[in-house]
Amino acid sequence: MTLLLDALTSGWISLFAILVLWVETVALSLMSGRPQRRFRALWANACSGTCLLAALGLALRGQGPIWILVLLFASLLAHGIDILLRGPSHGRVFSRRTE
Repeated sequence: MTLLLDALTSGWISLFAILVLWVETVALSLMSGRPQRRFRALWANACSGTCLLAALGLALRGQGPIWILVLLFASLLAHGIDILLRGPSHGRVFSRRTE
Protein backbone atom coordinates (compact mmCIF):
# COMPACT_ATOMS: atom_id res chain seq x y z
CA MET A 1 0.00 0.00 0.00
CA THR A 2 2.85 2.39 0.73
CA LEU A 3 4.26 1.76 -2.74
CA LEU A 4 0.99 2.93 -4.27
CA LEU A 5 0.84 5.99 -2.01
CA ASP A 6 4.46 6.83 -2.86
CA ALA A 7 3.68 6.55 -6.57
CA LEU A 8 0.66 8.78 -6.09
CA THR A 9 2.36 11.52 -4.09
CA SER A 10 5.46 11.55 -6.28
CA GLY A 11 3.42 11.82 -9.50
CA TRP A 12 4.87 8.64 -11.01
CA ILE A 13 1.41 7.15 -11.27
CA SER A 14 0.59 9.79 -13.89
CA LEU A 15 3.58 8.75 -15.97
CA PHE A 16 2.43 5.13 -15.76
CA ALA A 17 -1.08 6.17 -16.87
CA ILE A 18 0.37 8.13 -19.81
CA LEU A 19 2.34 5.07 -20.91
CA VAL A 20 -0.79 2.90 -20.69
CA LEU A 21 -2.76 5.49 -22.69
CA TRP A 22 -0.22 5.52 -25.54
CA VAL A 23 0.21 1.73 -25.54
CA GLU A 24 -3.56 1.42 -25.89
CA THR A 25 -3.62 4.02 -28.67
CA VAL A 26 -0.90 2.24 -30.63
CA ALA A 27 -2.42 -1.20 -29.97
CA LEU A 28 -5.88 -0.10 -31.14
CA SER A 29 -4.30 1.43 -34.23
CA LEU A 30 -2.33 -1.70 -35.07
CA MET A 31 -5.35 -3.97 -34.56
CA SER A 32 -7.31 -1.95 -37.08
CA GLY A 33 -7.46 -2.89 -40.72
CA ARG A 34 -6.18 0.61 -41.53
CA PRO A 35 -3.72 1.49 -38.74
CA GLN A 36 -2.72 4.92 -40.01
CA ARG A 37 -6.31 6.01 -40.37
CA ARG A 38 -7.16 4.72 -36.89
CA PHE A 39 -4.14 6.49 -35.37
CA ARG A 40 -5.15 9.76 -37.04
CA ALA A 41 -8.57 9.34 -35.43
CA LEU A 42 -7.11 8.70 -31.96
CA TRP A 43 -4.02 10.91 -31.65
CA ALA A 44 -5.77 14.13 -30.60
CA ASN A 45 -7.74 12.35 -27.90
CA ALA A 46 -4.55 10.69 -26.64
CA CYS A 47 -2.75 14.06 -26.60
CA SER A 48 -5.59 15.60 -24.59
CA GLY A 49 -5.45 12.77 -22.07
CA THR A 50 -1.67 13.02 -21.89
CA CYS A 51 -1.86 16.72 -21.03
CA LEU A 52 -4.48 16.09 -18.35
CA LEU A 53 -2.46 13.29 -16.79
CA ALA A 54 0.73 15.36 -16.89
CA ALA A 55 -1.10 18.24 -15.18
CA LEU A 56 -2.31 15.82 -12.54
CA GLY A 57 1.23 14.54 -12.01
CA LEU A 58 2.54 18.08 -11.55
CA ALA A 59 -0.28 18.92 -9.15
CA LEU A 60 0.42 15.81 -7.09
CA ARG A 61 4.07 16.84 -6.84
CA GLY A 62 3.10 20.36 -5.79
CA GLN A 63 4.65 22.07 -8.80
CA GLY A 64 3.90 25.65 -9.81
CA PRO A 65 0.44 26.42 -11.10
CA ILE A 66 1.65 28.01 -14.34
CA TRP A 67 2.73 24.67 -15.85
CA ILE A 68 -0.48 23.02 -14.70
CA LEU A 69 -2.49 25.77 -16.39
CA VAL A 70 -0.41 25.48 -19.57
CA LEU A 71 -1.04 21.72 -19.68
CA LEU A 72 -4.75 22.18 -19.02
CA PHE A 73 -4.94 24.70 -21.86
CA ALA A 74 -3.04 22.30 -24.15
CA SER A 75 -5.51 19.56 -23.21
CA LEU A 76 -8.43 21.82 -24.07
CA LEU A 77 -6.81 22.68 -27.39
CA ALA A 78 -6.20 19.00 -28.21
CA HIS A 79 -9.80 18.22 -27.23
CA GLY A 80 -11.01 20.94 -29.60
CA ILE A 81 -8.92 19.46 -32.40
CA ASP A 82 -10.36 16.03 -31.62
CA ILE A 83 -13.91 17.38 -31.86
CA LEU A 84 -13.15 19.13 -35.15
CA LEU A 85 -11.59 15.98 -36.61
CA ARG A 86 -14.58 13.89 -35.58
CA GLY A 87 -17.12 16.44 -36.80
CA PRO A 88 -17.41 15.40 -40.47
CA SER A 89 -17.66 11.67 -39.74
CA HIS A 90 -20.19 12.13 -36.92
CA GLY A 91 -22.19 14.82 -38.68
CA ARG A 92 -24.43 12.22 -40.30
CA VAL A 93 -25.69 11.12 -36.91
CA PHE A 94 -27.04 14.58 -36.17
CA SER A 95 -28.54 15.31 -39.59
CA ARG A 96 -32.24 14.90 -40.14
CA ARG A 97 -33.94 13.39 -43.12
CA THR A 98 -36.69 15.68 -44.28
CA GLU A 99 -37.57 13.87 -47.47
